[in-house]
Amino acid sequence: MGFLVLLVILGLPIIEIWLMIEIGSNIGALPTVALILATAGFGVLLFRIQGMATLARVQEHLDRGETPVGELLSGLGLLVAGLLLLIPGFMTDALGLILFIPPVRRLLIGAILAWAMARGGTRIWASRSTGPGQPARSGSGPVIDGDFEEVPEEDPKQLDDERR
Repeated sequence: MGFLVLLVILGLPIIEIWLMIEIGSNIGALPTVALILATAGFGVLLFRIQGMATLARVQEHLDRGETPVGELLSGLGLLVAGLLLLIPGFMTDALGLILFIPPVRRLLIGAILAWAMARGGTRIWASRSTGPGQPARSGSGPVIDGDFEEVPEEDPKQLDDERR
């Protein structure tokens, strides 16, 4: 795993620089810079549109008393896609644009979760949702029903008199 991270850290800038040189030699330096800035702006626009839609779906799930796990993971994928589009370079832009496609994003998130679960030591906790109008339960232990009776507070002066 460490070797893979090192390979990405060293290989990504080399590939990006090579692609910029190749594209710049074909279309010119100024159009290359304009294209990089345009993809960053397009990424911000896509992130805003899809991010707001994801946020609305999260709110709908919360209003129904459900846990929005899928939407939160999709939002994380959108965040990664937006960051990839903000990083200058053509390869990161291509990866970012691919992540903005919802089926691809879901497939990738599912693969990452399956890989993490297969490695062991990873648990996914899902809360038990309650129905509408029912109070949310905290913890995972048993629910103990009971009755209670309010006992009126006693007067402190009367307690002091009784103690004497």
